[in-house]
Amino acid sequence: MDRFIRLDMKGHWKGTEHQSSILGIGDETGDWEQGVSCYPLDDDDKGYALAELRDYWDNIASLHDIEDYEDMQVTIFQGEYITDGSDAENIATCERTISEKDAIPLMKQVFEAYEDYFYGDIEEHEYHERLEKIEL
Repeated sequence: MDRFIRLDMKGHWKGTEHQSSILGIGDETGDWEQGVSCYPLDDDDKGYALAELRDYWDNIASLHDIEDYEDMQVTIFQGEYITDGSDAENIATCERTISEKDAIPLMKQVFEAYEDYFYGDIEEHEYHERLEKIEL
């Protein structure tokens, strides 16, 4: 079984019963993914998952400031990959929740590393090395 990571509003994670909405509008339209939208959390490349997580929430969901993550949590769960989702993320089953933690400490580290890379203070490989060192 694989591990996956995602962000949720605190109190919204439903564990094995969770189902993500398509484009975040499932409640309004009834359009739901086949499972949980997430990013693969591989032991040998967790930096990829963290970079993708930041990219989605910063660029697609438009949460640019660390304060935007105040009511959010990082959810790590175990499950099986199903397909690609509507926003090019993975869709997976949830077989077991591994952890639920406040999002700000993680996202602060991810954003600081990205800003150093974006402004040219570090190279891309150094950015990914910093992401790899972040404790989950």
